[in-house]
Amino acid sequence: MGLEYWDTTRRKWILYRSETQHSLDCERYPFEAIPRRVFLDTNVVNLMVKYSEKVFEQALLPEGLDQTRAHDVEALMHVFHIGGRAPWEIVVSRKTLNEIGETSDTSVRERLLDYAFELVDPTSDNSDYSISLGRRLIDAPFTAALPDPSDRELIGNAIGLACDVFCTCDRRTVVRKREHLRLLPIRIVTPAEWWAHIKPWAGLWG
Repeated sequence: MGLEYWDTTRRKWILYRSETQHSLDCERYPFEAIPRRVFLDTNVVNLMVKYSEKVFEQALLPEGLDQTRAHDVEALMHVFHIGGRAPWEIVVSRKTLNEIGETSDTSVRERLLDYAFELVDPTSDNSDYSISLGRRLIDAPFTAALPDPSDRELIGNAIGLACDVFCTCDRRTVVRKREHLRLLPIRIVTPAEWWAHIKPWAGLWG
């Protein structure tokens, strides 16, 4: 089952079937809490490129896809469908480019880099600061809950780039640890959670 209902007769996504549910979501996800500047973890960029036809052209997903992944892809599709008219920004860092550069498949690597290069400004002062902060957070005690130094560095990059949200598909080693990262001035969300914050207000940009 998908996140939202596709009405085959009306040829449109139905986000809410009752005013009550819409009102509840407006209370749960207030307008002021919509992510404004979102840092994409490398795995999110990978997902967007791998399923680019679904994310950007609303093509059907292949059958048999894991439900969690399918929900993340669908969520990204909704976010980017609305995003062309909405006031949020999408960001990655130089480290993201470095991680993508390690992709073994040449054609996939080039597609990933083409997309990621559009989201990073490697010459800005903020970019330099984000690199420095990312390196400092590798050994910071308040990021120690994350087992992977690369995750600590990327989150430091995101904070240094003034992002209010770090979006990741890594539920096993990042999302499950976020309760131990409350000292960090950034929210950690999955693509599905990102969409949940936007969904009640999507009509503003429809």
